[in-house]
Amino acid sequence: MACGKDLVHLLESGTDTWNAFRERNPGFVMLNRTCLADAQLAHADLHRAFLLESDLQRANLEWAILERAILRKTNLRGSDLRYAKIDGADLFSADLSGADLRDASLASTFLKRADLRGADLSTAQGLTVGQLVEAIGDHETRLPENLPRPASWTTRDSR
Repeated sequence: MACGKDLVHLLESGTDTWNAFRERNPGFVMLNRTCLADAQLAHADLHRAFLLESDLQRANLEWAILERAILRKTNLRGSDLRYAKIDGADLFSADLSGADLRDASLASTFLKRADLRGADLSTAQGLTVGQLVEAIGDHETRLPENLPRPASWTTRDSR
């Protein structure tokens, strides 16, 4: 398992450098409580990354690989997650409000208490009613046409 401040510097140095590192080090990486607000992380390989309580607000994570990542209580507010592969990730109590998740893959993603208010999931893949019922959403949350808006979203507006 890789961890430390050097990992943050490596990640900030660019996606190509980071992905080359991940090819050589495919195991878990520890990036908990990292501040990467507004970061350009498109195409980054963050599979099996621990980003617990991190700040990724407004980050560009388009096409990022976040499979089996731990993103509990992470701030992803307003982030671009289009086409991201988030399968099997843990997003418990993560703030995804206003995030763009169009065409993201969310199969088996843990969304309990995840804030999806105002998020665009209109073309997200692998999303289920069971996941949505556990999450927090509102009338501005855009869902795939085949999924109903949970009744609890009209009454539950806080964590």
